[in-house]
Amino acid sequence: MKVIVVGNCTVDLSFAVPSLPRIGETVLADGKTVDLGGKGANQAVVASRFGVESLLAAPIGLDRDGDWACERLAAEGLSPAALLRVEAPTDQSVIWVSADGENSIVSTHGAAREASPAWAEETLRRHAAPGDILLMQGNLTVETTRAALAAGRRAGMTTMLNPAPIQPGYEALLPLVDVAVLNRIEATVFGRHDDPLAGGASLRAAGVPRVIVTLGADGAVLMEEGGATRVPAPPVEAIDAVGAGDTLCGALAAALTRGASFRDALALAVEAASLTVTRKGTQTSFPTRAECAALCEKHAC
Repeated sequence: MKVIVVGNCTVDLSFAVPSLPRIGETVLADGKTVDLGGKGANQAVVASRFGVESLLAAPIGLDRDGDWACERLAAEGLSPAALLRVEAPTDQSVIWVSADGENSIVSTHGAAREASPAWAEETLRRHAAPGDILLMQGNLTVETTRAALAAGRRAGMTTMLNPAPIQPGYEALLPLVDVAVLNRIEATVFGRHDDPLAGGASLRAAGVPRVIVTLGADGAVLMEEGGATRVPAPPVEAIDAVGAGDTLCGALAAALTRGASFRDALALAVEAASLTVTRKGTQTSFPTRAECAALCEKHAC
């Protein structure tokens, strides 16, 4: 079994600021970091660090940024077999991180839009096998995301969607999703409720077999046929929340691939995400391979 992540890859420019800028406000940054990012690449890197076979399918520009991104992915042990090099510039994200660890992100998606439904279907036809996990996010077009999820279903994969950012038309994807992972905001928007847990429950009622709502320092809630299970997060001092959700998704997919139950996999994933928020940067903040191995031993997966 393996994890196939179909998504995006970006170069992340992160600025440490005293507080997130308000409309019309200019703030001075205390520092800047450059890191590899993009929700697709992030989740694939985390899954790979947990020692499972992982494949990233993502569009990356034929430019210097793209070459650097490919080098970084190779250094993580990820095969280039499903990477799509495109004429569009490699996508970038600009991230503001406040002193209390909260963040705001703006990303380009010119390269991501080059990923076509036909490319997604062919990628999964070539690489997917029954029992594999397909992990997707919201950076590709809705049409490409739908095509990939449908192809994953045909291939006998478990389909997992982390709908961030949420785009119009995502409601049509629900019948193709086995596991939905959403944070507070995504659960309220996608679930059309002011309360995130009520939003998650509405997605369950709409037919998604398992819904996970992440709650930051309050952990996460798994909603499934047998009811709802709250998984607490260990107390940590959060300094940068960038990439925490991606850590959780990648770790969850990896733990499931290693044979863990959903509840045990989520407990491991919450703990992995809690490590991420204690460090600055995007992929530089993710648990190391040694830390991932320790988490697997602790959670017996």
